[in-house]
Amino acid sequence: MEAVLCPKTPKCPIFHGILKGTEYTDTYKKLYCEAGEDGRLKCRRFQVAEKVGICPPDILPNSVKTVDEIIEKMKKEGII
Repeated sequence: MEAVLCPKTPKCPIFHGILKGTEYTDTYKKLYCEAGEDGRLKCRRFQVAEKVGICPPDILPNSVKTVDEIIEKMKKEGII
């Protein structure tokens, strides 16, 4: 049986940082974190982390930047 909750949710920095205590927290969790594989495949944070192992804390699940754009910026900033 597929895990519904994204395995990265408990430590995801958007819920402990950028979105902590906002009205968007529950909406993001429902759309991305609690939506099983479909949610994870739409989550830009998950996509980046799957590709390079980490994701910057300021990237939102619905970022308009592509995975490649995010990774390129991470390389330029020396994050990876």
